[in-house]
Amino acid sequence: MAAIYAAPTTTLTDEKVQIKLSGFDPGSKVTVRSFLPEPGLHFEAHGHFVVDGNGEVSMEQNPSLGGTYTDVEPMGLFWSMTQSPGQKLGLRFAKKDVTIPMQITLSVHKGHLDISALQTDVPIAKTQIQKTYMRPGVDIIKVRSGRVRGKVFKPKGPGPFKGVIDMFGGSGGLIEFRAALLASRGFAAYALPYFGYEDLPDMVTDMEPHELEYFEEATDWLQSQSYVQSGGIGVCGVSYGTVVASRMATEFPEKISACVNISGNCVNATLPMSYKGKAIPYLGFDYSRLKTTEGGLISTYDFLDPLETAPAEAIIELEKAQHLLFFVGLDDKNIPTPVFIDGAERRLKALGCNNYEIVRYPGCGHLIEPPYAPVTLVSHFKFAGGIIDWGGSLREHQRAQEHHWPKLLQFLDKYVGSQTTSHQSLHSNL
Repeated sequence: MAAIYAAPTTTLTDEKVQIKLSGFDPGSKVTVRSFLPEPGLHFEAHGHFVVDGNGEVSMEQNPSLGGTYTDVEPMGLFWSMTQSPGQKLGLRFAKKDVTIPMQITLSVHKGHLDISALQTDVPIAKTQIQKTYMRPGVDIIKVRSGRVRGKVFKPKGPGPFKGVIDMFGGSGGLIEFRAALLASRGFAAYALPYFGYEDLPDMVTDMEPHELEYFEEATDWLQSQSYVQSGGIGVCGVSYGTVVASRMATEFPEKISACVNISGNCVNATLPMSYKGKAIPYLGFDYSRLKTTEGGLISTYDFLDPLETAPAEAIIELEKAQHLLFFVGLDDKNIPTPVFIDGAERRLKALGCNNYEIVRYPGCGHLIEPPYAPVTLVSHFKFAGGIIDWGGSLREHQRAQEHHWPKLLQFLDKYVGSQTTSHQSLHSNL
């Protein structure tokens, strides 16, 4: 009997799934489809296969000949997902309610079909799996202390667990998926919003000046919790969140023992900041430098002023941080991350520092996220007012995501709570 099998049937998002077909006619052509319905959006992927002489297809052994991905890619049916037809353009997959597992249907169809035909074709075999960002047993604690907001995700039990503050960039709001996954990997992870949530300012541009005391208060609150290990908090930021994360790591380094910079900057950019009543200059921007590409996408790459024009006080003194890890997509089209992080490296080298590691990924764009969820190369971005090009090519970007995630976990596990000023030299280039 023709069937499709998947194991395990319930996994974390960052875990692999084995998919196999059996009982099909040898030499026949089939399309394998994955379909992920979420509130307000549907994503899907598909691959074209030829059944082998034993009537089988294995995602680990047989190449896809067409579809949303090609070649042998065991997890291609997950990371190559694109939005289903008939929806508004520019959707980004970002799990909103991490307490509800993703229900993914895997189906097999006769012939090599395209995405349009798959919308109505009746499958000859199907099965369903669950993928989730939150392991059963993870506790969720809503934070409303003083002026800080957000949610903490932590393993069940008293701990103590290594504490990590997790922040995103210009999208705003409370983004939970990475914090939930960090908690599933053993950390007490605080998803920290700083605008667009509850009574916080609506837009990032409404926060002028951007007071670092808010983030210090969040750090102190997290460190004071009985379930959090002493010895320093980790902070993880992406895009504009890296500016805040890096400032935290350098303005109060005795409290931040590890800082992860994903697709970020080495200067205060876009917005003014202040700390202890002192204004911190910033690298400006100009909306008139937004461009529209031939494909109709908005390019923000030249939005910021050139790095060499940054005021001296805007340059983040990264040498003051305890431990730093940078992830850089060399095809980032959102901001010139390679230029900024090259600048950071020049500064750190000139000062004789060895408290950092920089990982550079060819073919990788801006949104470097945990692996095996749908890769986002373009999406709507409220700050830019349209659909922007984040950069990267599908396969290379996924390779970067797959490599960066265990490295990030290892870095946080090693240095969060270390409360040390001794550094070791680290260098990595792919």
